[in-house]
Order: sequence, then structure tokens, then C-alpha cells
Amino acid sequence: MKIKNILLASFAMASSIMNAQEEIIKESELPASAVTFLATNFKNNPVRTVVKDTDMRKVTFEVKLTDGTEVEFNQKGEWKEVDGDKKPIPTAFIPKTILDYVKTKYPNEQITHIDKGLRDYDVDLTNGLDLEFDLNGKFLRIDK
Repeated sequence: MKIKNILLASFAMASSIMNAQEEIIKESELPASAVTFLATNFKNNPVRTVVKDTDMRKVTFEVKLTDGTEVEFNQKGEWKEVDGDKKPIPTAFIPKTILDYVKTKYPNEQITHIDKGLRDYDVDLTNGLDLEFDLNGKFLRIDK
């Protein structure tokens, strides 16, 4: 019975991997809200590449900008992650409570990465700290 379950799990994983598909698309093929997000927050940082990643359960869009910043969007065009590759990122889209916390506690630091998960925000600062906030922007902890 165990071998049968292992084989079924392996087949399901292999099937999922085989069904995953990445393709390079044009910026204009992004959902409208993603195009607006990029134009609003990265107007001086043009798009280099856009990859549409499709698997059986979801579609995501991975956008790489000319300065190396990467922005990931879900199928609806809502941002999921912005990674400045250790460089500060624009902050107009980040919840005010998070911005206020960082400004108060770390006034000499800037945000270089933010990831919006199902339960929290993960925020990286220029000093290397990794902060975690709930979805309401309440500080939870420093991740190690």
C-alpha cells in the first residue's frame, strides 16, 4: 500500500511539473491592473522581460525591469512580490502602517523587498533585517 501511495504521489508531482509552462510575453499582455501598477510605481524603470508562468492551478507573471528589480503578479494582476535585488524599491503601494513602522523604528533604512503572502507581509530592509507584518500591517517579528 505504501509503495502504491508513493508511486501515485510521484506521478502527481511529475504531472504537475510537466504541465507547468513558462512563456515570454509582451508587457501589453499583462492584466490591466499590473500594467497600471508598473506605470505608476516604476515609470522611470522600463520593463525588460515578462514571463507568464502557467501551471495546473494558477497563472503568475514575473516582470524584470531594466535595473534588475523583479515584480511578481497573480492572475488578476495584483502584485505579490517586489524585489529590488538589495536596492531600495518605491513604496507608494506598501500599506501605510508598514511604512510608518519602518520610518519610526529604522529611519535610516529603506525597503528593498516586499512579499505579500496569504497571511503576512515579509519586508527586507537595506540593513539586511527581515521584518514580518500581518495583513493589517501590524508588526509581528524580525525573521532570522
